[in-house]
Amino acid sequence: MAMTEKEKMLAGLLYDANYNEALMEERLKCKDLCYEFNQLRPSEIEAQEALIRKIFGKTKKSFYILSPFWCDYGYNIEIGENFFMNHNCVILDCGKVHFGDNVFIAPGCGFYTAGHPMDAEQRNRGLEYARPINIGDNVWIGGGVQVMPGVTIGDNTVIAGGSVVTKDTPDHVLAGGNPCRVIRPLAQKFCADDLEQIMEIWLETNIRAHGFISEAYWKSNVEAVRRMMPEAEIYVCKEHQRVTAFIGLMDDYIAGIFVEEGKQSKGLGKILLNHVKQIKERLTLHVYKKNERAVKFYLREGFQMAGEQVDENTGEAELLMTWEKE
Repeated sequence: MAMTEKEKMLAGLLYDANYNEALMEERLKCKDLCYEFNQLRPSEIEAQEALIRKIFGKTKKSFYILSPFWCDYGYNIEIGENFFMNHNCVILDCGKVHFGDNVFIAPGCGFYTAGHPMDAEQRNRGLEYARPINIGDNVWIGGGVQVMPGVTIGDNTVIAGGSVVTKDTPDHVLAGGNPCRVIRPLAQKFCADDLEQIMEIWLETNIRAHGFISEAYWKSNVEAVRRMMPEAEIYVCKEHQRVTAFIGLMDDYIAGIFVEEGKQSKGLGKILLNHVKQIKERLTLHVYKKNERAVKFYLREGFQMAGEQVDENTGEAELLMTWEKE
């Protein structure tokens, strides 16, 4: 039995988008509903919500969409909890468009599942194809971003304003540009699966940064530190699902910032430190006086000298440094 044009569209095959009467009728029905939505006063929140629930294929309890808004079919759009879309956004939902929970979308964004053949003859016959778009949880998409067919944007990712997203974007990154590329990782919470990678970085970094302390000292403390890790507040940066840097805290005390060899001077320490500065009012730490690179880093990042003492375990002088939010 031959497939309908709608079935071809949903299957990602070439289909007649422009001259098929059934699809044309569905689009006109959807656009009439969008028009009705766009004519509502901003204060008519309940009526707006009712129309969006009628247009979209799947909604959850809490969402807010600011007009004007346009889409093609509506039934291919699924939004998660706490969804927000600002003014002047367009979704060409010939294919599925899925948004996770806690997605924030700035004004003027477009999500386009529709594509056209490179062959002019096919294109002029009105043939198109559709590729699904998937947006993860906790994603913030900046103003004027355009998302192309078939793109997936990972969880906890930020897309900078004005970007054109042509390829998949991983979890926990800031990405931007035309075409959109990963700019840097974003800090994320430690999980149990990260423990072995973290311990490798902890040992390697301490040995490398503290040449004035016996390597045996750090190796003798590995198991004790391993037992303490699950009790600490830890944030990590990852690249291709591998931990490249982490920061460990006990309340407001920074136990240390550790960066994998080969990843230094790429701003990972600053990313992690800035993350905890956003969530803490005050931070303290101890750093060995001979670790001049670390001392300079913390001074550059706004920490103040608050005292000096001798570490009884190593006999080395260490500095107490503090930072307070302004």
